[in-house]
Amino acid sequence: MAGHSTVDRGPRSRVGWHVLVGVVALPLAVAIAANTTVGLGQRLLALGTLAVIVAWYALVSRQVMAGGDERWGTLYFAALAVAFPLLLAIAPLGGALMFALCPQLFVMVARWRIRLPLLLILYAELAWAMFARSGVSRYTLAMVGVTVLVPLTVTILLGAYLTGIREQNHKRATLIEELTRTRAALARAGHEAGVHAERERLAAEIHDTLAQGFTSILMLAQAARTTLHRDVTAADGQLDILERTARENLAEARSLIAALAPVDLTGRGLADALERLAARHTRDTGTRVELSVGGDRPGAPTATDVALLRTAQEALANVGKHADATGVRIELRHEDDLVALAVTDDGQGFDPDTVRGGYGLLGIRTRAHGLGGTCTVRSTPGGGTTVQVELPLTTPEPALPGPHPLPDLTSAAMTERAEPRR
Repeated sequence: MAGHSTVDRGPRSRVGWHVLVGVVALPLAVAIAANTTVGLGQRLLALGTLAVIVAWYALVSRQVMAGGDERWGTLYFAALAVAFPLLLAIAPLGGALMFALCPQLFVMVARWRIRLPLLLILYAELAWAMFARSGVSRYTLAMVGVTVLVPLTVTILLGAYLTGIREQNHKRATLIEELTRTRAALARAGHEAGVHAERERLAAEIHDTLAQGFTSILMLAQAARTTLHRDVTAADGQLDILERTARENLAEARSLIAALAPVDLTGRGLADALERLAARHTRDTGTRVELSVGGDRPGAPTATDVALLRTAQEALANVGKHADATGVRIELRHEDDLVALAVTDDGQGFDPDTVRGGYGLLGIRTRAHGLGGTCTVRSTPGGGTTVQVELPLTTPEPALPGPHPLPDLTSAAMTERAEPRR
């Protein structure tokens, strides 16, 4: 065992040891002062000795309890081995101080080869005080057995038990710390692997779309330059193909950008994006859409804003396709630790218990669960539909690379409409 004690030396633990000393020393001081069987000078000398012991504890405990090595504890008890018999010689009631000294011994001194001799010295001094006061007799021997040998045995056993518990707690704390570091390292590794995989995906997308398109444009431009002076008709056809290829490439570029971040959120907040989405839906479909925003706006992760905007887009798309509604209400609510979005329509509704199939709402649910949130769909035939998503403001730790379980399409589809695309 190392030279340091394994006890928890936080501020709360230190206060507990200080309280223990006070609980033992104060009543002992009162009892010594009230003992009129001895002279005033002896009482004052005993109180002075007790005060020195307490002051010595106050001085050394700051060193030991704050994480010092056991040499301070050994020095502390070496001095007590001198002061304690003096206190016992003046006031036998000082033996009650053992109630504080024994626990301190197992805190301030870590090794048994130092603990045990110090403990035997203290109890030997207590036994000596009893023999010096009452003499050697059967009665004194019996009292020494009851007040010295039995407590000594119990102290050793209890000290061994508590030491074992502290060592186990120390090992458990070390293991937890190592597991926490390992978990953080795995999370970072998983995040880096995800970033690497996403980069590879984007590289493949760019290679298969933009790079190929640019190559085609370059070849067509070169061919058009070659045939421009010889065959204007052929060059004109090549320029038409070049223009069409450029337009397709531009569409691919816009598609890639849209996959990374919704255009409505670029440089804007979620509430503004929802307001524009509502106005656009009202303009395109004629269905009135109202937006309500409640609560202060805390800083939400971009992934949360993207998920909520996608939810509103999918819900409004479903309303336009299936609900036959005359009005829609979008509610965005911010609370202390979550943000919630609800899209409610007054359309024809449906019975969630009879639905089998559909993927639109399943996509909303999967996206919400991926961010540690929930998705709830409430609907009744003729009573409209409400799609509500609640997401925490703190995004979950990135998942480690490896196989992922497939979503339960049957149970998730229970709350979706019966149309083939929802």
